[in-house]
Amino acid sequence: MKCYQKNLPLLMLSFLAVFSFLTVTLNGATHADEFAFITTTDYTTGSSSVIWLDDIHSADENVASIGSDAVSRYYRDLIYVVNRYGGDNIQVLDPSAGFATVRQYSVGNGSDPHDIAFISETKAYVTRYNRTDLWIVNPSTGAHSGTIDLSPLADGDGIPEMDCMILIGDRLFISIQRLDRDNWWLPAPPSYIAVVDVTADTLLDVDPATPGSQSIVLMGTDPYAGIHFNPWNGLLSVSCVGTWGVADDGIEVIDPMTCKSEGILLTESEAGGDISDFAIVTPGRGYAIIMNSSFHNELIVFNPQTGEKIGTLYAPGDFVLSDLEISPGKELFLCDRTATKPGIRIFDTYTDTEITTDPIDVGLPPFDICFSVPIQTGDETPPAVSLGQNYPNPFNPITTIPVTISHRAVVNLEIFDVSGRLVKTLFSEEIERGTYHIDWHGRDNAGHPVSSGFYFVRLQVGGFVQVRKVVLLR
Repeated sequence: MKCYQKNLPLLMLSFLAVFSFLTVTLNGATHADEFAFITTTDYTTGSSSVIWLDDIHSADENVASIGSDAVSRYYRDLIYVVNRYGGDNIQVLDPSAGFATVRQYSVGNGSDPHDIAFISETKAYVTRYNRTDLWIVNPSTGAHSGTIDLSPLADGDGIPEMDCMILIGDRLFISIQRLDRDNWWLPAPPSYIAVVDVTADTLLDVDPATPGSQSIVLMGTDPYAGIHFNPWNGLLSVSCVGTWGVADDGIEVIDPMTCKSEGILLTESEAGGDISDFAIVTPGRGYAIIMNSSFHNELIVFNPQTGEKIGTLYAPGDFVLSDLEISPGKELFLCDRTATKPGIRIFDTYTDTEITTDPIDVGLPPFDICFSVPIQTGDETPPAVSLGQNYPNPFNPITTIPVTISHRAVVNLEIFDVSGRLVKTLFSEEIERGTYHIDWHGRDNAGHPVSSGFYFVRLQVGGFVQVRKVVLLR
């Protein structure tokens, strides 16, 4: 799911007349009972449609009426629709009951909720764009069970503009835009990533040496779309758009362990415009929606390791692209709101070719996409599951990889090269709790020695994924 800030600078709104979290599945199979849930809108009426992940991408239009400014999350076989501006509620749909609404609850009149992040079936967090307090709710009942005060992060207008969230272990990362409502909604530096300890429901002080409670200070301003987890290097990234129409920021990288920014990866100058959304599909390949100097969208390809733009994949010649997501089968789904033929375009990320000859009709113009795949949550991420640093590193010819698990589970440990190709499956079986030391002899699945270079060790235990980089020097 992507979060979109509701308020662009008024100059852009008048010119354009529009309103402006994580598991990468490797070699994943696509099943016919999986689907993409699409929120659709003409900004007056809201609806939703489904594209089934079958061989023909069959679609069911208008499966549920929703708000006209809505995004969605999939959690434990249910769709949670965040009805944002003018809706102020969470609407829960059951796919097994024909996407019927099974419950709906308010998160405060005028609050403008923007995202929901789940800890368990009885605990979730909701960002409220027009308020200063993050809500804690019971997603099964809608009961409001607590708040976390984010007012210390606000700019001069008193509102922090809390937006998107991602849960990593027991830490919840929240984008704080800090837009000045008294000055055309321009960013008021600095912008932040706030960090919440979900075990204590308190803001984490990421810099104890400095007086007060510090959040992650971003180099860029106005973190706009969702916060992404890159499973290839274990880092977070978020697109900071800064001032719209000015090449001032880009995709910024954050280390979730040290809670520090590592700087701008893909600059707006290199990308060719403001980056409103992006996704990373392999260590060396990502996709982004940009708005160029003519206020037209483009879908570009970039290298997440070097921050270089590789090329332009699609240029509709208007401001009409609102969201992109990577499916479980590693297809790129793109919301194209072109007035004459709106719909979902699908691209093959292996060949960068469009699968759809025409966009798939989903009724009203598409706005947001989520897939029916599990997401990482606090209760599904055992605190004692960890992938240790291999030793020695760099290595030749053997290195040892420590793995710790806190309960009996199926453990998958694999080696990938920098292009995302599976090199070696080191371990894939159910084991008891404990710490294990697993050797890699620098060979692939066929037993052949691999060449010198960077490789990625990927540990998966249930919904938990952790990645570390290793270096082989022959």
